[in-house]
Amino acid sequence: MKPILITCYVNPDLDGVAGAIGYAEFLKKMGTECEVGIMGEPQDEARYILNRFGFSYPKLILNADNYEKVILVDASDLNGLEGNIAPEKVIEIIDHRKIHEAEKFPHAKVHIELVGAAATLVAEKFIQNKIEISQESVTLICGAIISNTLNFKGGVTTDRDKAVVEELNKIAKLPEDFWRDLFIAKSDVSGDKLTEKIEDNFAWFVMGGKNVGIAQIEMIGAEELIHERSDEIVQILEKTKTEMKLDYIFQNTIELEGAKNFFVTQDSETQKLLEKILDIHFIGVVAERSSLIMRKQIVPLLKDELEK
Repeated sequence: MKPILITCYVNPDLDGVAGAIGYAEFLKKMGTECEVGIMGEPQDEARYILNRFGFSYPKLILNADNYEKVILVDASDLNGLEGNIAPEKVIEIIDHRKIHEAEKFPHAKVHIELVGAAATLVAEKFIQNKIEISQESVTLICGAIISNTLNFKGGVTTDRDKAVVEELNKIAKLPEDFWRDLFIAKSDVSGDKLTEKIEDNFAWFVMGGKNVGIAQIEMIGAEELIHERSDEIVQILEKTKTEMKLDYIFQNTIELEGAKNFFVTQDSETQKLLEKILDIHFIGVVAERSSLIMRKQIVPLLKDELEK
């Protein structure tokens, strides 16, 4: 029997990497033969933790062709897999998004709960089954939850996320300023890295017959970025909108220290839509919001509006 592939979406963030590595460890300790395989390159925050603590990078794969069975962690949409995994191979899904496509994976056991991070759901399996967890997995999982919840300031944060980090940090023993080091690591958008960051963190959805593209960047220094490079962001978005034939497109830039959002789009219809559902006002191509909101929270609002 070939091992089961544990993976996430292409070019995964820390939650995807941590969740896949953690769940593979859990399954192995429960007697299941499996291995982690990542498609594309882990994003900056994932690379930061792997490098800082000297953890091995997960195996890089091109697709799931060599595997008969696949488990997805922090992934439940076909778009994020880019055609590299046949849906019928997926036997399990662990995710935390309200809007998903789990129904498109006909053989999958689905575990989706609205917590801050998929890594929270993985960690709870260790805790509930009283399975010992490695230093590598607790460090990655704690980092993923801190990142996904914006250090517990994001609206997606739950008491379960906080409880998991409190319990696992007894093993991880992360320094108090770890969250800031992690956020700084994913805040470098100098030069061409801005384009890379937008592309790596871009997702698109079909809602009410409309194609909606949303880029999201979480960083320290968002206000400076918007002030200095909003024209460049608009150019990237407009190019993407044309190439992907999108009806709406915008970027949500989250300021991790100042706890605010900046929305960027040149498209007038997108501006009207966002002003309506988020109670914001665009001045030129930018609108500011004084409290944090993440893409996974915006998507259900968009869906409700576009499918009226």
